[in-house]
Amino acid sequence: MRRLLASPSCSEMSTAPFALRWTDYASAKALLLHIARTDVEDIVVEHHAERVRNHGAGGWKVVGHGLAVIYEHPDHDDATTARVITLWRRR
Repeated sequence: MRRLLASPSCSEMSTAPFALRWTDYASAKALLLHIARTDVEDIVVEHHAERVRNHGAGGWKVVGHGLAVIYEHPDHDDATTARVITLWRRR
């Protein structure tokens, strides 16, 4: 399922995602950790500019609000969409 977060401005279209898809694993982990999907999605969009390269599954890592999120962007050939791979609480 793809969730549309906002309409992108022209300058945002080439950079930050404005829609997210989730892997089954990431969805299950958010549920297990009692983390709202909207919180994770907000972190990906708000902190995309500060992302760092991830060397495992998923190309990018962002941190914010006590969470770390691994995601792929673009999702396949869709530059407007990111795919959440996994997440965890930071201590």
